[in-house]
Amino acid sequence: MNRILIGCLYLIIAGCTSRLPEKTIILSKEYSSKTSENFITRLDSNYSWRFIDAYTVSSEELNEELKKADGIILTGGADIHPARYGQIADTVKCGTIDTFRDSIEFVLLNHIDEFRTPCLGFCRGLQIMNVYNGGSLHLHLPDTLSSIHRCSEGKTAHTISVTKHISSVDIPVGQMNKIVSNHHQGIAELGEGLEVWATSPDGLSEGIRRSDTLNYPFYIGVQWHPELCEPGNEFDEGIGQSFINAMISE
Repeated sequence: MNRILIGCLYLIIAGCTSRLPEKTIILSKEYSSKTSENFITRLDSNYSWRFIDAYTVSSEELNEELKKADGIILTGGADIHPARYGQIADTVKCGTIDTFRDSIEFVLLNHIDEFRTPCLGFCRGLQIMNVYNGGSLHLHLPDTLSSIHRCSEGKTAHTISVTKHISSVDIPVGQMNKIVSNHHQGIAELGEGLEVWATSPDGLSEGIRRSDTLNYPFYIGVQWHPELCEPGNEFDEGIGQSFINAMISE
C-alpha cells in the first residue's frame, strides 16, 4: 500500500513540475546567435518552444508549419528591395538586399492577415510590416533624418518614447527606454491600417501596430532590437512577454 501511495505521489509531483505544452514560433530567418530564441525562452521557460526557420524550409514545409504556428517573429536583417514600395531606381542607397527573404515575409504576413496569428517584428520586421501594408521607407536615414540609428561600428543606442498607449503591451504614454539600434532605413510613409505608438528623438516611427486591434490583437513592430536587451529591461521584456501572452491565450 505504501508503495502505491508513494507511486501516486510521484506521478502527481512529476505532473506538476513538467513543462507546459509545446508552442511553435515561425522565424522569418534564424541566425546563428539565436537571439530571438534566447529572448523568448529566457522570458518563459515553462513552455517547450519550437522554432522554425522559414528561410530554410521548402514552401510545402512552411505551409504545413504555418498550420501549427502559435506566433510569428519577423527578425532583423538585410534591406527590403525598394521596388516593393515603388522606388526601384534607388537600390544604390541600399545595403545588402535579399529578395528571397522579401517574398518569404510576404507569405508570412499574408498568413497573419488570414489567421490573425500573433506577430512581432524586430527592425527589418517593422519595415516589412510597413511595406506590406503599402508604406514606404527612408532609403538612408542620414540623408533625411539623422545618423543616430547606427554608428560606423554597427549597433548604437538612443532613447525612444511612447506616444500612444496600447493595451497589448501596456506601456504608458511618455515612458522612455534606451534601446539597441542598428539600421539605416526606417518608415517614411506609414502603411494603411497601421498606427505609430513610439518615436525616436528625430521623429522616426519606432513602434507600430495595426489600428484594428479587434481583428489583430497582437500585431506589433519595433524598429529596435528588444531581443538584444540586457536581462531586467522591463520595457523590452514587457514587449516580449506580451507576445508570449498573446500566443498562450490563443
